[in-house]
Amino acid sequence: MPTQPLCANRFPSVPPAWQLAWMLSSPLALACGSDATPGAVGGAGTAGVAGVAGTGLGSGASAGAAVSSSGSATGGSTGSAGSGGSAGSAGSPEPGVARPDSSYYIDPTGDDANDGKQPTSAWRTIERANQHAFQPGESLLLAGGKSFVGNLVLDAQDAGTAADPVIVGSFGNGSATIRAGLGSCVVVENAGGVEIENLICVGDDRTKSQGSGVAFVNSLPGNTRLSHVRVRGVEASGFGRALPGPQDFLGFQPPHGAGIFVGGVPADGSKSGFDDVAVSRSVAHDNAYYGILITGYWSQSSTSYANRHVRIADCLVYDNTGDPLFKDNHSGSGILLEDVDDGVVERCVAHDNGAQCFSSAGGPAGIWTAGSNKVTIQDCESYRNHSGSLIDGDGFDLDGGSTNCVLQYNYSHHNDGAGILLYTYGGAPFEHRDNVVRYNVTENDAVKAPQYGAIFVRNDGSGISGLQIYNNTIISNLTSAAAVNVDGNGASVSFWNNVILTKPGAAFVNLSNDRDAVVFQGNLYWSGGADFSITGDTRFTSIQAWRERGKERLQGAPVGGFASPALNLDAARGTDGDLSRLATLLAFSRGPEGAAVDDAVDIESVYKVDPGPRDFAGHKTPQGSARDVGALERQP
Repeated sequence: MPTQPLCANRFPSVPPAWQLAWMLSSPLALACGSDATPGAVGGAGTAGVAGVAGTGLGSGASAGAAVSSSGSATGGSTGSAGSGGSAGSAGSPEPGVARPDSSYYIDPTGDDANDGKQPTSAWRTIERANQHAFQPGESLLLAGGKSFVGNLVLDAQDAGTAADPVIVGSFGNGSATIRAGLGSCVVVENAGGVEIENLICVGDDRTKSQGSGVAFVNSLPGNTRLSHVRVRGVEASGFGRALPGPQDFLGFQPPHGAGIFVGGVPADGSKSGFDDVAVSRSVAHDNAYYGILITGYWSQSSTSYANRHVRIADCLVYDNTGDPLFKDNHSGSGILLEDVDDGVVERCVAHDNGAQCFSSAGGPAGIWTAGSNKVTIQDCESYRNHSGSLIDGDGFDLDGGSTNCVLQYNYSHHNDGAGILLYTYGGAPFEHRDNVVRYNVTENDAVKAPQYGAIFVRNDGSGISGLQIYNNTIISNLTSAAAVNVDGNGASVSFWNNVILTKPGAAFVNLSNDRDAVVFQGNLYWSGGADFSITGDTRFTSIQAWRERGKERLQGAPVGGFASPALNLDAARGTDGDLSRLATLLAFSRGPEGAAVDDAVDIESVYKVDPGPRDFAGHKTPQGSARDVGALERQP
């Protein structure tokens, strides 16, 4: 069991003076790096990103696995699942369309002496575009299928509005490629009403880069929120945080090292940030610190959030490796929503992130949230995420300071750490309370760090309260560790109606510091016919002994069971990043002889918990007279 916190921005909030001077001195410091030099323009390759037409990374490199496209970026308030309701969907305005007479064009065959107002009179360089003050409703369009060298910077003089956004994108056939050298591809500083779309952003080297692919940065003081951010159809790779001076960021997240960054970095340490943020149909890979990061200025004494109404949809994040030289905190995560009030991550895939994070203070995860309120993560897949140490490398995580958050309808498998981590740390800015984990499948997780198990619950801070974990299917191939690991110290958590399936001889649950507030009711346990096993402070070798401890009883009557769910584990599974296949994964469906059909504890009537309208595969619940145990309802 690791003795250090697991996934935590647990440090004081004041960054070193050199860092603030570097970060906030000018937009060009954010965009260009300390000594970025233009590199040679590579030949255009074919993109492998569904919904993002155009060229690849140069020299014929393809973008990797595709993400299914499901339409435009959305905006507006997202709604949230609360203590058990299903997450609402955000409003869905169409992408901004620039007026024909308000567009400016860049083409390698153009001339910076031109007016830029037509493709035939295009500018030639990004530097020329940086000299123009864009007005609401104007757009900057780069020639699709062509490559450009430079760092595009928009600031407060370039702000648009939600009704008349400033748009940066491509024209003609395919997406334009911007090669950013060691800096950022596109920086939008202190401006809202801006949309970035259909671009390929390439950094020269994530180990030397000092930028991000697309960075929306709010450095304004006084809790100032800027509204309307859109990033859609963007591919970003090759960005890092090789900044001058020591990398002791002390919990502060500089706008470097991410494929896509949206956040507040105010010099006064206030909660300045963004409102109405949507990132969609984008791919972030081969970056050092994050694929996609939404964040604000971290403070242990926070009473509010920097960002509000955030939606990440239909995105792919992979091979964001982590920084092996940064040991003070985590790096190498796929998607992190931090300092967010009201957010959704949906239909996203995260895989093979984090392998070079060697920090002993905290590790990466595929998709997670921390220090946030009302964030829902749903219909996502997170797999083969790693850690260079034995800390984290988790699939999904509701980490310190998460309140009223929901993990639902997700598939986690073959991650180094926990499939699902529920954790809080000392100094978290908010309580870890009233979070819900339901209708997920976790399969063969904790590959490298078996002490986590498939689901891991632990409090190293001020407590975990109101945590509900129900109707999940937990499949573990561990032989020397439990499928579910719970430390009851300071934790109030209910496990209802889950299927827990282990290898023969492995424990279903490892429970330490047991207390009455740790509840197990209505769960189905099976280990291929081997003996019942619960480990921890006390060992239980029969479900009857487990019930005598007060578990698997409801109002004095026995509930739950020790029997086979008859899952068809010989059936194909895995999606290869195609989330439309989640509903067809028959391996997690119960066979006709399976136990616990129409036999779930009625948490709606007993505990006034709304379990939602659907199961993992999208089937209406219940299918029979009552709900089934596990993540999938057996179909008639």
